[in-house]
Amino acid sequence: MQMLLVIFVGVLSGAISALIAVKITNQFCLRFDVQFLLSALVSALTVGGKALGKTIANNNSTRIVHVVGILFNKFSKESKK
Repeated sequence: MQMLLVIFVGVLSGAISALIAVKITNQFCLRFDVQFLLSALVSALTVGGKALGKTIANNNSTRIVHVVGILFNKFSKESKK
């Protein structure tokens, strides 16, 4: 189920970036080739951002889990009152 969600989000972000590229090229009367450049730029930023996020998560996994645990604990206590 989680894998399907990841695939869906990837397809959705690619389709949205393609639509944005089409809108920009149509609005500013740019050449059709610019759509491909914009789509490539969005793809590169997406892959680079994902790699950066994974690096941060790997280097700080214990701290991240600790902070999320504290937040969950805080919210669960407030809802019990």
